Amino acid sequence: MKFITPLRTVLFSGFFGLCLISNGQNALHFDGVNDYVQTSYAGVIGSANRTFEAWVNVDPNASGNSAIVDYGTNAVGSRNTFNVSGSNGLSFISGGTNANIGTSANTITSGQWTHVAFVLNNGTGYLYVNGVQEGTGSLTTVNTPAGNTDVRIGQRVAGGSIPFDGFIDEVRIWDYARTQVEIANNMNAEFCSPQPGLVAYFKFNEGVAQGLNTGLTMATNLVNSGQNGTLNSFALTGATSNWVNGYVLTQGASFGSITTSACGGLTSPSGNYYYSTPGTYTDTIGNAFGCDSIITINLTSISPNSFSALNASACNSYISPSGVYTYTSSGTYLDTLPSASGCDSIITINLSILESFDTIDVSECYGMVSPSGNNYWTNPGTYQDTIQNTSGCDSILTINLSILGITSSSSSDTTCFEFESPSGKVWSEPGTFIDTIANSVGCDSIITFQITITGFDLELSNLNGTLVSSVTNGTYQWINCQTGALITSENERTFRPNLSGRYAVIVEKDGCIDTSACEEVIVIGVPSIELDENIKAYPNPTKGYITIEVAEQSTLKNIVVLDVFGRVIGKSHYTLRLSASGDMQIDMAKFAPGNYFIKLLEGSNSSVLPIVKLP
Repeated sequence: MKFITPLRTVLFSGFFGLCLISNGQNALHFDGVNDYVQTSYAGVIGSANRTFEAWVNVDPNASGNSAIVDYGTNAVGSRNTFNVSGSNGLSFISGGTNANIGTSANTITSGQWTHVAFVLNNGTGYLYVNGVQEGTGSLTTVNTPAGNTDVRIGQRVAGGSIPFDGFIDEVRIWDYARTQVEIANNMNAEFCSPQPGLVAYFKFNEGVAQGLNTGLTMATNLVNSGQNGTLNSFALTGATSNWVNGYVLTQGASFGSITTSACGGLTSPSGNYYYSTPGTYTDTIGNAFGCDSIITINLTSISPNSFSALNASACNSYISPSGVYTYTSSGTYLDTLPSASGCDSIITINLSILESFDTIDVSECYGMVSPSGNNYWTNPGTYQDTIQNTSGCDSILTINLSILGITSSSSSDTTCFEFESPSGKVWSEPGTFIDTIANSVGCDSIITFQITITGFDLELSNLNGTLVSSVTNGTYQWINCQTGALITSENERTFRPNLSGRYAVIVEKDGCIDTSACEEVIVIGVPSIELDENIKAYPNPTKGYITIEVAEQSTLKNIVVLDVFGRVIGKSHYTLRLSASGDMQIDMAKFAPGNYFIKLLEGSNSSVLPIVKLP
């Protein structure tokens, strides 16, 4: 077991310096299509002096302008487009007269890391490439308004699109005009502490170079983390559109020292090392600017700690020997007292808390007397009661009580024809019904049923030998009651047997099935008739008019209506008329429900059509 104790004597001294340590830092690769970083830093506003700096590496295949930094809005003198031109010149564009400057072509070499800088100094602009001034001009109309697009890296503000194609690293924005000497002297080194006038600083050192970085979508502003940048449209995997290897800068570091003694041993500030013998050690931690802080630790002496063990018990709480801790549950604890040597006396406490807790679930029909006998509960709920356990301490019981004197429930049930309740009651009508059964503990359970009957009343009508089901829009199957056999191909609502016997129909509708009572049919012979398939009668069955449709070449002479015995019914019983299409129509409304035949005389031939008249 390793114990970390307070330092006995600590002497600390430190300083910040630029130790020239060559490190490979990361950068961001922009795909030249839609990658850009949107920060929440508003930029230097108005006509105030400013400086932009960055390391860039333009893709050799890049075409057109490539924005490095921009903010503001797309109006004359109102944006700050710092970019590489299509001819590999460096430029600053704000729009309008005395708002744009640029260098000659090819001042920037494609495929090569180049330091670029822009300075606005009292209305005059300067452009620097690798610390050397390459361009200057009047920028007296530059006046950036507040409240528009915040600083954007790798793309210009709205109004055009010039995405950067290549690598960008070490973006710095200052709120004053940097001199050529300041730019040249500091462009090859990272900063490891806040700098006067540095208002935005993006090192782009996040992520694993060329690795899988899909979760790293934030670029840190080391000056103000509340103004970090959000990566937009980056793939964040592979060698492009991702965190990649950047320009190799000299990285600064801060240094300090600690002189101390310890009891038992010392854990280093980083937590990576534990020192158990005196000596001089070095530890490294990171500082707020992403640089190393190197600490020299002079550990002068290590004094031993003492150890002991204690077995203790208490009813409900125990105060540690130091008085610092109060324990309310059993377990093994560590407490520390000062020893005679000034180091720690570490006590291991094996503690037993004798107070007990238990939870019980109880179901009663009407009420319950508590285990202590002090309470009687008639309502369901959670209660507490206290009795004494075998150790003489409190045993606190949590009782979850269910009162089952009368339990109730409801059920909505849908059935075709009848519903049987749990107690055996049968209901064949829709409505609300109540049933009572015993529940699992022998108490009454009252169930309210909401019954919906979806079935149908099935009856047969015998219309002079044609059976008609009272149920419409169903699925039908006629059966022979004497043999129990299904009658093949008889699946309509009406059925006219050609043999005397007893018949019924099976009807299925809306998921319900019922079989009708058997109906006896006596078939009486009908005079021999000839049916003509070229003549149609519809609708059939009918309650009113029947339309007679005949072929165009037909020469219809006469129409006669016959009953089931083949007898002609006088014309006074019906009205004959022409339909809108020129076909004949017979009004069957005055006929009694039953079976009829319509005989059509055509030349010397005749045809007969069977007709069913519905009620």
